[in-house]
Amino acid sequence: MNQLFIYPVKSLKGIELDESVVTEKGLLHDRHWMIVNPKGMFITQRQFPQMALLSTHINNDYLVIANQQSGQSIEVPLVPTKPLPKCEATVWKNKCQVLQECDDVGRWLTEQLKTPWPVRLVRMAEGFTRQVDQSEKFGVGDHFVETQFADGFPFLIANQASLDELNRHLEMPVPMNRFRPNMVIEGLEPFEEHRIKSLVNESIRFDLRYPCERCIVTTVDQKLGTKHPLQEPLKTLIKLNPMPNNNNAAAFAENATVVIKNNHPLKRGEQFYFT
Repeated sequence: MNQLFIYPVKSLKGIELDESVVTEKGLLHDRHWMIVNPKGMFITQRQFPQMALLSTHINNDYLVIANQQSGQSIEVPLVPTKPLPKCEATVWKNKCQVLQECDDVGRWLTEQLKTPWPVRLVRMAEGFTRQVDQSEKFGVGDHFVETQFADGFPFLIANQASLDELNRHLEMPVPMNRFRPNMVIEGLEPFEEHRIKSLVNESIRFDLRYPCERCIVTTVDQKLGTKHPLQEPLKTLIKLNPMPNNNNAAAFAENATVVIKNNHPLKRGEQFYFT
């Protein structure tokens, strides 16, 4: 595993790490917060590509969100320092009980993103667990997956060889940040991640559950916050590596769940066997 990332706020810029604590709901602080519109619906780079311009950083006891263009920033306590109002927010089909961060944070985000209406920053309410029904992918039976504000699974694992293969078919190569993975692995053939069941070592096992269907966010330049006018690399990826049973959609990286064997942190450079 040669790269390790978290994205503390859904759809904002991520953080590359040397190591991270692993939980069954994802890496520590990954997708711990999300931004919502006045109706409580989540927003992402799909609608607002400029979200890519806001960086995140964990600084001691605070999440720091910064605008790389304006140089302005704001801090959010990792642990609330006062009671936060409870409300409901929606991410895809899931209605979640959440806590709303202070109004100053919402005003700052609204100003930086220049949204047409006020936005709010929310975190999952203590004691609430989001369960995502993945039976459409897995078939009949009880197939609920627990995660924070990630789209549907707690982990996303990408293969460096797959990106290299995609870039061989593009006029302008793209970096891995277009695909926002948690982990990037080396040592597999291109797109071989879709044909293996798990990554295992003495501390942990990641079960690769289903290919990740890619969307328009892959066309957003993460440095400029703009979409590619010809929808690349998505158009090329659809031809190169379509989703199972859907030749009109693109797959890149694998959604995964975890079985934790001990409490050792996950470290960049860690070795895995695959099954």
